[in-house]
Amino acid sequence: MSKPNLKLTVSFEFELEAPAAFVDASHEKLCKAVQELLGAMVLQGMPTVTAKQLAKAGVAVLSHHHHLDVLNTAATSVPRAELVAAGPHLTDDELDQLARRSAGRVPLADAERGRFLRRHALALAGEFRMVPCVVGARLSSGKDATLAARLNLTNGSVLVSEQDRQSRLQANQDGLVVAIQGSEVRLRGACAGHTLSGPVIEVALGELAAHRDALVALWQKGG
Repeated sequence: MSKPNLKLTVSFEFELEAPAAFVDASHEKLCKAVQELLGAMVLQGMPTVTAKQLAKAGVAVLSHHHHLDVLNTAATSVPRAELVAAGPHLTDDELDQLARRSAGRVPLADAERGRFLRRHALALAGEFRMVPCVVGARLSSGKDATLAARLNLTNGSVLVSEQDRQSRLQANQDGLVVAIQGSEVRLRGACAGHTLSGPVIEVALGELAAHRDALVALWQKGG
């Protein structure tokens, strides 16, 4: 079988005026509707015509694929608060990128919107972004303790330092506090149990979002 030695990309952009039914549809349904309208006449016709034209110069089309996307330019922009809720670990520039990527493509249903934005936020920056912290919690013995740790802004997990990993905490306790070093930020945390690497402590994304500016600034300063 022949191997390709050229790759051809031909791009077109069409500015459209469509009925309200198209504008009000979700991004997925909008793309599906336009694809059905174009049909084989366009999606299969263009490769056929292209192959015929290139064959005149002895060029053979070995394979092809297409990508169709429709951007709803009439859609309102995603509120900043929604972007921060989905990606409290993102920098200002990255939040702007997330806004551009999601414009006109965000699902209409609230649950789907959150998942969509979260997925794209992690695609922008999925690496661990850590800030030092101290965990104030109650041990299984009933005594209060402070544990040196690091908070991962990307997913809210807390990594306890090696020296404190053997500490056994009361599960599902109220009042567990994650204090961020170098700031006045105090976050509510939860302990879901223990593993070989120490207590499983997490901070909810909503908590991170509420203090996003200070947390990201600390991470940037430390990085």
